[in-house]
Amino acid sequence: MKVIGADPFTLYDKNSGYYYIYSTSNEEKDNKTFYIHRSKDLKHFEFVDYALDLSKNNWAKDWYWAPECYYNEKTKVYFLFYSARVKDESLEHYFLDKNFEEGLKIGCAVSKSPTGPFVNIENRPIDYSPYDNDFLDIYPLIEGDLNASITIEEAKSKAKKGTHISAIDANLFFEDDKIYLYFSRCCYKNYTYDEEYKKFIEESNILCCELDRAFFDDPNGKTNPSVKDTYKDYYGKNKDLAIKILNYHDDPQEWENGHIFDFDKSNGKRKNRRWLEGSTTFKVNLNGKEVYALTYSANNFENELYGVGIAFSLSPLKGFKKVKMNPIIKKEENFICSTGHGGIAYLNGELYYVFHARENKYVDRSLYSCKLTINSEEDIKISDVFEGILL
Repeated sequence: MKVIGADPFTLYDKNSGYYYIYSTSNEEKDNKTFYIHRSKDLKHFEFVDYALDLSKNNWAKDWYWAPECYYNEKTKVYFLFYSARVKDESLEHYFLDKNFEEGLKIGCAVSKSPTGPFVNIENRPIDYSPYDNDFLDIYPLIEGDLNASITIEEAKSKAKKGTHISAIDANLFFEDDKIYLYFSRCCYKNYTYDEEYKKFIEESNILCCELDRAFFDDPNGKTNPSVKDTYKDYYGKNKDLAIKILNYHDDPQEWENGHIFDFDKSNGKRKNRRWLEGSTTFKVNLNGKEVYALTYSANNFENELYGVGIAFSLSPLKGFKKVKMNPIIKKEENFICSTGHGGIAYLNGELYYVFHARENKYVDRSLYSCKLTINSEEDIKISDVFEGILL
């Protein structure tokens, strides 16, 4: 039986010798959500439980997505990061707009066991309010018609500027005493003008900030994560800085354009969008030099165009360059579709990527694993693709 789940993150737990895989469940049981499976070989899985306890300190309304779990060996605390949509009554507080439709924030829950239950540290998301000071709100100018013609000059002169960012897909990267939080900005209202197509397209992209270590070092796991002071209130009260890491326009690749004509194709039911989300950051050795690698997914998870790309940089906060051979995982003839949003794991000294995919676009997402071999920017191989089996 296949292992149902989406957006998987893999944590190797030395204490038990198991790989624990946390994934989006899109359902609740006994007032808990997120699947937990465990495996010895990333091929055969055993269902454990649901991870997040929604009966305590629950600040969210719905859309519980993309759990990732991290362990502090010194304090023996497990941290579960995830994203969810805030309750309606909180929209104006977090986004200054009570009608903000996709008001997603990042939360953090803790447990003394990898099997949970994980309980939110506080009845609120993490203390981070990323803000886009350059945002142009064209929506009122086009009266809701996302296919309406408007120039960038009109937008700059007439549109309201600045907005809080809706954030999903948290991923932590640890280096020395630093903890970086990578996340995806939601497409919602992120109108970006495309010079080639002469229109605005809603886009998601990868952003980053550095977290204060206090939450991770708290021996009792009772400190809610927050950003370092250098990011805090950068644009004013509760308007924090977010570093742009990866987007379409700085490094355009044609395969990421799977949905930029959806408005016309769907007779106005869908928006023209580009997605870059589900990132994972790690380090690899290329040509004798340690570099930062970032995997990400592009296009919409609901269809066969969804795929995985990779980019490299010499810095964790800038300069990521997508490889020309992207996407490195994608739908091919007689192959699975909707391949995306995974995370890395090391098994027997080799690098693996655990992700979700589907046999076709009409069935639920399930878990897959594959060996990821990175020889150079021009030589990246995917092998030993395996659909997880539930024991």
